[in-house]
Amino acid sequence: MAKQIQAQPDKKTISDLIGKIQRSELILQPEFQRGFVWTPEHMENFIKTILDGYPFPEIYISQKGIDLETLSTQNVVVDGQQRLTTIKRYIEGTHSFEKNIPKFSSLSNPEKTDFLNYDVTVRDLKDVSPETMIEIFHRINSTKFTLTAIEINNAIYDGQFIKCAKEILKIFEDIEFKVPIFSESELTRMADLHFVLLIMSTIEEGGYFPSDNEVERYIASFNNEYDNFETMKEKISKTILDINNSSLESDSMWFRKSNYFTMLCELLWSNKNINDLVVDLNEFEKNVMANKRENKNNNPYALYYANMYAGTNSRNARVRRAEILKEFTGIANS
Repeated sequence: MAKQIQAQPDKKTISDLIGKIQRSELILQPEFQRGFVWTPEHMENFIKTILDGYPFPEIYISQKGIDLETLSTQNVVVDGQQRLTTIKRYIEGTHSFEKNIPKFSSLSNPEKTDFLNYDVTVRDLKDVSPETMIEIFHRINSTKFTLTAIEINNAIYDGQFIKCAKEILKIFEDIEFKVPIFSESELTRMADLHFVLLIMSTIEEGGYFPSDNEVERYIASFNNEYDNFETMKEKISKTILDINNSSLESDSMWFRKSNYFTMLCELLWSNKNINDLVVDLNEFEKNVMANKRENKNNNPYALYYANMYAGTNSRNARVRRAEILKEFTGIANS
């Protein structure tokens, strides 16, 4: 039996924890943590729990390292980011989510003092290794239905393949990454990262695979080294930028996730430029929409339409969409 990791509970006030975050002594979102995903309703209900004096689940932190010059210790939040982020936003008043509770600024001075003196149970994992820290995060959250597969992969792996996908997304931070269209909640759950990893895995595979089964295999296989890092980064980012800047209408079917996935993969394989294919793609869309109610057994456009919606993540649907697209447009491989 392995030696038990010590994580003795301690009490910290809200003011102490938020002060450490503001002074960068406590890192709220280390690399392995998911983005903030709580809705305004979640945030309000959580703050009401504190205002009503009820306890909430414990926070896990761990030591990240020591600044040898200042001799100060820096800690990271292993579990509890959503709660601490909500508290910080409530105190700072940076987000308006309060509908049925008073804003922090509206509290009386005694009420503010009570809020800031609220005791939080904190378990300090001390100076555990980064690998152990990530494993603890994984195990805490594996019993909750709160993490998506990509959020867990992002926690477990931090190597070259996933880094390449993150750098592709970083290119679009200052522009409107409008394709495919993700909802705000999907973006906070790393749906865009998952999508880029799916594209990368499909291109590496050289063909379509069922569902998203191969994504984790590629993340793991190229965790230490990824020879195609720069090539993949350049090709995918350039192709997405070309699509964003093309004359395709923003409400066209090509901005539906399934169609965009197929179009992007085929563009990457064929080395074709989207600007040379806009006429073909518009004509293809027109025919798909005009024939969507026809018999899919003898009408390829109706068959394509069916595969936009039915089983869009199946290998058969992905292959069928690609075959029909290549047959009726100039996107076929060179």
